Amino acid sequence: MGKKFSPERLASLRRMRMARRLFKKQPLFGYCMMLEAYPDYTHAQFLDDLRYRRPPKSRKGKNGIQKYGRYCRMEELLHRYRQDGNIAHALKAQKLRERMAKPYRVRVTIGPHRLEYGFSPLVPIAHIEHLVGNLGRCSTEQEADRLVQQFRETAHIR
Repeated sequence: MGKKFSPERLASLRRMRMARRLFKKQPLFGYCMMLEAYPDYTHAQFLDDLRYRRPPKSRKGKNGIQKYGRYCRMEELLHRYRQDGNIAHALKAQKLRERMAKPYRVRVTIGPHRLEYGFSPLVPIAHIEHLVGNLGRCSTEQEADRLVQQFRETAHIR
């Protein structure tokens, strides 16, 4: 069931809880009220009773680039580089890091016409690659425009 507290320890815990409760209710008169209950109580003890003993909970800082669509691919390439030491993976990851916050530029050539579309950098790179594969099979500009419009409407849902 655990170790029992000594009577002195229990008395100090009760005094500390009382000091905190009184300070929350009446910050100006909390010390005076504690003096009435405990005649030999000092101001230093009052301040020590108000002090919290535990350190504040540490929080892990957020990584600002995780929200971008190229981040997962960059992490994957760095992991591969650490596993096999292939420098090509590290160079690809470095290029992705340089372009992390830049919008995607998708270029499509259909016959004599070249089309270029821009997309948000927050879209995952796998979705963009899937779109590029689908655009490669398009035979007309209207079909490509329809496919891109459909992608823009559903890209945030995937």
